[in-house]
Amino acid sequence: MHPPLSATPSVHDDLLNALFRATTDFVFMKDMDGCYVTINEAGARLLGLNPDEIVGKNDYALFPREIADRLVEQDRQVMKVGAPVSYEEQVAFSKAVLHLHTVKSPWRDASGALLGTVGVARDVTARKCMEQELQKAKSRFSKLFASDLMGIHLPDRFGAIVEANDEFLRITGYTRADLEAGLVRWDVMTPPEYRQIDQAHIAEAAERGSCTPYEKEYVRKDGTRVPIMCGYALLEGSQDDYIAFIQDMSALKQSEQAVLQAEKLNTAGRFAASMAHEINNPLAAVINLVYLASRDEKLDASTRTLLSEADRELTRVSRVVTQTLRFHKQSTFAARADVVEILESVFPLFASRLRAGNMTLSRSYEKVPLLLCYQHELRHAFANLAGNAFDAMQSHGGTLRVRLRQGHRWKNDPVAGIYVTFADTGTGIAPAMRERMFEPFVTTKEQTGTGLGLWATKNIVGKHHGHIRFRTATGAKRRGTVFRIFLPLDGIPPEDQQDALVRG
Repeated sequence: MHPPLSATPSVHDDLLNALFRATTDFVFMKDMDGCYVTINEAGARLLGLNPDEIVGKNDYALFPREIADRLVEQDRQVMKVGAPVSYEEQVAFSKAVLHLHTVKSPWRDASGALLGTVGVARDVTARKCMEQELQKAKSRFSKLFASDLMGIHLPDRFGAIVEANDEFLRITGYTRADLEAGLVRWDVMTPPEYRQIDQAHIAEAAERGSCTPYEKEYVRKDGTRVPIMCGYALLEGSQDDYIAFIQDMSALKQSEQAVLQAEKLNTAGRFAASMAHEINNPLAAVINLVYLASRDEKLDASTRTLLSEADRELTRVSRVVTQTLRFHKQSTFAARADVVEILESVFPLFASRLRAGNMTLSRSYEKVPLLLCYQHELRHAFANLAGNAFDAMQSHGGTLRVRLRQGHRWKNDPVAGIYVTFADTGTGIAPAMRERMFEPFVTTKEQTGTGLGLWATKNIVGKHHGHIRFRTATGAKRRGTVFRIFLPLDGIPPEDQQDALVRG
């Protein structure tokens, strides 16, 4: 059994001296004049000296004046308040600049008389560096979290989402108020067919620390689905807390669908052209036979009338076949072309719709120079605009006015070109659709439209370094839509012209 310390002063002193020597903290005592009375070896090592070289000296003999002034002021403050005071500061020693957490207290004798100060300073440099690194990491994460590069959220294993950035809320259609009210839940947003896949990847993240990114869908607040790429990472030091990264795949999926649809349209076009070619030869033979039969002078009036009607209809079919062949002929290089001829090759395709739908076509062509262009692509663009106009007028009839004139891109702009205008008296475009008219898969014809016509038209016009504009009205007294295209006379880049010469 150890004797009480108060009863054995020598043991008490021995314990204090052992603690004084063993501690790694900087321990010191100063007298009323600020001179060091004692200092442990750990403190002396920080100063690059032996304890004997420090005892009897003040701070001005050991530190730069700026630091010494601060240390002396701290001592005065401690002796003034008569109670312990703690400081956290940066101090330059002989070998390094350290962060110290120091506690200074008044030093009194047994009677309570003030003798000076006693202090203990602990090196917290490593902790400070960790705090700074942690702050940097927090700052980087905060910037990532606040960015719109990807959706980020913190889910729990019960299906709730604890926190989410603005991009995640945009993707899913929720508001921050919804999030704060607990209405945003990943288990509710996940369609049933993806839940098993989710659990498999969460298990992978629990085992490996993160999971392989995978595709799924979320059900947005409005009930629509959005395709996403997502991945999870387990937060360090936790078995249940994850961070999830979400990438909106809508644009990519739409592009994939656009490419697929374009391939289908291209295939259909080649098939139509092939069929038209196969039909053209026997059709020409039939037309010749009808012509020869009609030359027979023995025919009665009734038969002659029937042959005349047959010749007229066969001629119409022949024109459609010819236009189909011309329409789908793929020219792979830019060439000078007559825009009037391109326009006139489009309209026969809609002749039957004009007659059946009580619609009329009005043309106004100024004489314009030949245009350097991709003819088959412009033909597609013009056909898209004409088809949309006739669709808009199909229910009540109307007039499509097509105008061609020469002009410049903008006022006082030296770039010369042509303007092609399609103006219909149809139903007009609803306000909600106007901002998205040139996006892929946006259509006002839910049952029959692909939503690619105007998107393709804008791309074709852009390929020619032109632009397309529109205005529309849906009022009772005034309604209809006007599309106006500007095409520079020499809008094809020189490298494409050179390619055209090589290919030609």
